[in-house]
Amino acid sequence: MLIRFAVENHLSFKDMTEFNMSAGKITRHSDHVAEKNGKRILKGGFIFGANASGKTNFIRALSFAKKIVTKGLSNVSCDKKYFRIESSCKNRPGIFQFDIFSGNHFYSYGFAMSYTNINIVEEWLYQVDEGDKCIFLRSKSENGEIEFTSDITFSTASQRERFNVYSDDIKNPKMEKTLFLSDVLLRSPDDKEYQPFRDVMEWFQKLIIVFPDSKYGGITQLMEDDSIRKELSLLLEYFDTGIKSVNSIEKNIDKIFANIPQNMIESLKLDIFKELSEQTKGALIQRGDSLIEVNLRDEDLYASEIVTNHGNDNDLFEFEDESDGTKRLFDLIPLYQHVRRGHVIIIDELDRSLHTKATLEFIKYFYKVTLNCPAQLIATTYDSNIMDLDFLRQDEVWFVERQEDHSSQIFSLNKFKTRFDKKIEKDYLLGRYGAIPIFNQLLLDEMEEGDSCAD
Repeated sequence: MLIRFAVENHLSFKDMTEFNMSAGKITRHSDHVAEKNGKRILKGGFIFGANASGKTNFIRALSFAKKIVTKGLSNVSCDKKYFRIESSCKNRPGIFQFDIFSGNHFYSYGFAMSYTNINIVEEWLYQVDEGDKCIFLRSKSENGEIEFTSDITFSTASQRERFNVYSDDIKNPKMEKTLFLSDVLLRSPDDKEYQPFRDVMEWFQKLIIVFPDSKYGGITQLMEDDSIRKELSLLLEYFDTGIKSVNSIEKNIDKIFANIPQNMIESLKLDIFKELSEQTKGALIQRGDSLIEVNLRDEDLYASEIVTNHGNDNDLFEFEDESDGTKRLFDLIPLYQHVRRGHVIIIDELDRSLHTKATLEFIKYFYKVTLNCPAQLIATTYDSNIMDLDFLRQDEVWFVERQEDHSSQIFSLNKFKTRFDKKIEKDYLLGRYGAIPIFNQLLLDEMEEGDSCAD
């Protein structure tokens, strides 16, 4: 579970900004809270704000940090990711810190990176169950030398010596783009002393981030499980899409590439084969708006296409025939399979192409399926209709607001000590909490004066 995320000098977040999922003292909606080792953690967090306030940048910051941890700094584009309104920020580090619960322990992990040198400036991991235990701290001294400290104890001298080799290696300038977290996991055995490293990496690998244009890879694999396929069909019907059932039909793999020049097909197949060899999900192929997924079977490629039944068994609908809202649900509904396993799901623009009622029901069903499960749903949204304290806890409601210097700040509704019976949507739209558009009437007047019609 995510307890806290803090970011500084990344995109529109200039100063240190903190998002916190620790539950307050509120007693309402107790099923929206999971208790872990005596600490109460929110299952939901919903972020509101005007266009260009920084909501998507907040999700991008999470995604950027996850990619660095799981794929490595060398495989991530760092170009112009600092706060560009102030040119001096290019020379300041970007800082990312995660407080998480994983493997039945609380951890604080983070790193600082240089945008000019594209390297790791500092990195740390603490176990914070009862008191702080420094798993490792990698930092730079005033003269620029890399320093390393750790409170890990080992049962044998040989284990300690091996760890000393790891810590000495990370001081080498050739390792400046490498995270110590990932380097240790690549080289270390399954010794119990390295469990904190595994717990943290596993948390990042399970973190699911969904953007408006994200497609759910692996949906045809879900179709192979009768119970999951039935649930998907029932939920699509429940969300009033008109769909009675969902299935997948096998397609000729060569027909998928029918409009591609022959000299490019083999290269494309090799790329897909490599991608599938490195992941468990299928590769989505865009052919118009059709939902076609390519998977591996006996070391060979095969394709499947999702089709839907709207009540006529003899005339099935292809994915391209569905509405934008239904297509969005195809990307969102399969996420319920992950929340049942305790994953953290982060969605940018949850309400995109969805009716308010569908957005509300999606959130309600999340809380229903996670009644006894420590999963989390964190989402940005424009839909103020869900800003209802009969529906959400006030500590689940967050706002992002653009400041005068064009930087973004995020803050909780809890800051305002709002009563549970308050109609917060109305106050939000009136501007009491900020984070709403402010339109410059003077600019509009000037435009109207310049566009006056001639006789």
